[in-house]
Order: sequence, then structure tokens, then C-alpha cells
Amino acid sequence: MAVWISQTSLVCLLRGTPNKFNTLMGSTVPTVDMTSKRLKVLISVDMEGITGIVSGNMTGSSQTDYGLGRDLMVKDVNAAIEGILEAGDAEIWVSEGHGGMENMRPEDLHEAATLVRGTPKPLSQICGIDDTFDATMFVGYHSMKGTLHGTLSHTYSGRAIESLTVNRMEIGETALNGAVAGYYGVPLVMVVGDLAVTKEAEALNPDIVTVVVKEAVSRTAAKTLHPKVARDLIRKGAREAVGRIGSIEPFAFKPPIEMYVRFTNATMADGVEFMPTAERVDGKTIRFVLDDYLKAFGAFVASVVIAGAV
Repeated sequence: MAVWISQTSLVCLLRGTPNKFNTLMGSTVPTVDMTSKRLKVLISVDMEGITGIVSGNMTGSSQTDYGLGRDLMVKDVNAAIEGILEAGDAEIWVSEGHGGMENMRPEDLHEAATLVRGTPKPLSQICGIDDTFDATMFVGYHSMKGTLHGTLSHTYSGRAIESLTVNRMEIGETALNGAVAGYYGVPLVMVVGDLAVTKEAEALNPDIVTVVVKEAVSRTAAKTLHPKVARDLIRKGAREAVGRIGSIEPFAFKPPIEMYVRFTNATMADGVEFMPTAERVDGKTIRFVLDDYLKAFGAFVASVVIAGAV
């Protein structure tokens, strides 16, 4: 994700209902009766991990190849939707998570899905998630900033964020958003992107289905599958992931949540230090300690908004 937030953007209030999973990591997985209920799945989609995309020429709305990038994006997502539907009847939400979060043309998205687009929106890239969902899948995701051989690697905002650490674990967007789903007891069952991000996902839980559509040879170059081959793998992966619902545990952080946000320069930290819950650690680092993961997530998103305004 390369998050774009204007200086005039307002931060949405992030609300969440506590549940039996929000204080545990590695909780007992709820049983899903696949024969009697209609599945409900949320797909969070970013752009840097989409098949064939290797540089900003395809990810920015003002760039020459943006049209090609958005076409590749929606076709990868549609492949995931097709795989879910092959496994059975499902209610599917797709939450856009790149830039201004208005990349896919709505008429190009599979008609079985509900699209959540635009920014700002509650819970950002994973807007809409709650405890009524059975699973979430991430398509087009990328690795955290500084990853060796990670295609377009960054953490939430390439301009603002140097690193993000939660409970002594440095994380990228896969863990950041996966833990929001886990807060509600919803498992992350599939991650699609380059080789580097699939390794991040497998480090969270080796049972997550991962689909590698490209392998970076530098941050802005990669060996990439043919889009048709990649979509077939995505479709098969999504179908397999549905079959694992009920056996994959939600990923969550146990409270209290200690979060270190390191910015790319000290001026950004100067601005974020005005937040009531912020503690200045050093020139570029802010610490938050909160009793609830969604509160910490909200503090992080708000800090990015502030950092982008100074």
C-alpha cells in the first residue's frame, strides 16, 4: 500500500466490539459448519503485490501504465472471488486498500462481490471486517519496508513510516491488518503477492494458504508469472483456503499493546507527539501503549495522517 492522505483528511473513528478472541493469541478455532451456512469472506486488496506490477508506473493514478495496473489488479481479485464461489455459496466483500482506495473500476469487479472503496474509511484497508465474517484473504499484498528482494516494499506509507513494531515484533501490513481481523476472531486464510510477503504470512501462521505470483530481484524488478497462470493459481488457492476455514487460527496480539512507530524524519514525530497517548522515544520514534488493539491501530492510522500533514 502507498497510502495517500491529504492534509484536510479527517480520521474516522475506529470502533470495535470486544469478543472472546481479542485477549488471546492462539485461541481455539471456532468450528465452521460448511454444509449449513453461507460463507462470508472479506478480501482486502492492495496493488504492489499484484501480478506483473514491479514499479510505481502501474500504481499511481498519474502514471503512464496505471490503466494496465488497475486492470491486472481487478483480474487477480476476480480470480480469488471465483475460487471462493467454486467452494460454495458466499457473501463476498472486497475492501480496496491502495492509495486513495479507488483503483478498481466497479463495473470490472465480479458481480458477486460488494466493493468498499474510497478514503478515509474505518479500519482503512480492511474496512467492513467484524465478527460476522468467516475469513479474510489478502490479494496484492507486499512485504514490509526494508525487506530484501521485496517488490515495492514499504509499511503502510512509504513516505512517512520507517518501521512499525507491535509487542516487540516488527510488522508490515499483513500482520497489521491480519490482527484487526483476529481481534474479531476472523482468520486470515490466504495471502497473494510476491515471494517475500508470502514468507511474512507463513511466519504468522504456516497454515495460511499463500500464492506467489512473482519473485523480486530488486525492489523495482521481479520475475513474474504470466497473468493467466497466476490467476489460475489464485483461484485454486482461494478454493483451498475456504476448505481450511475452521482449522486456521486467527492471528492476534495479546493486550496490552505496545507499539513503536518510527517515522522517516523527526519533523513527522514532532507533529505526532501532540497526540495525547504518544510518548516520544527519540528523534524519529513514537511509542503508544494501549489496552486494546483497535485503539492502537487507530492511533497508528492517526499518526500517519498527522505525519503527512507536517
